[in-house]
Amino acid sequence: MSCLARVLIALIGLILIFVAGFGGYAFGDYEGYNRGHEIGYEEGYEDGCIEGAGSGYTLRDPTYSELMRFLRQDKTDENEYVDGVYTCTNFAADLDNNAEAKGFRAAYVYIEYRDGAHAIVAFETVDEGLKFIEPQFDDEVMVSEGISFSQANGYSKPNYDDTITRVVIVW
Repeated sequence: MSCLARVLIALIGLILIFVAGFGGYAFGDYEGYNRGHEIGYEEGYEDGCIEGAGSGYTLRDPTYSELMRFLRQDKTDENEYVDGVYTCTNFAADLDNNAEAKGFRAAYVYIEYRDGAHAIVAFETVDEGLKFIEPQFDDEVMVSEGISFSQANGYSKPNYDDTITRVVIVW
């Protein structure tokens, strides 16, 4: 075989490799961007939400000063207590939800007494630890089994025994 024939065969081979490579790239590009991205996007988005973003919230524990600033700005304590309609449970749920909407991790706290129950909110501050908040007044309160909630926190004594028998913190 002549030298010219070998060069022509090699040149044709290189052209075929180039055309095949470019054709494969162009086909893959078209499939990926124009047709496949819809399927990949849907699957990837769903996986990303579950694996990466979780519930859609990125909550963090506030500093004590951030907590106090949040409480000053939040208006939950201005709501009216209406027996049987809007009670401590509603105050606590609203304050908890408002804190989480601002990006702060908050806990709903259920306190049982010998003769009843109460609901407040807790925050784990990064600089001063766990803080319990009475959402009806934005007061920082003490909570511990065996103490009278009203007496420990300077509130008027209710007409029932408010000695704390159990505390449940739900983050």
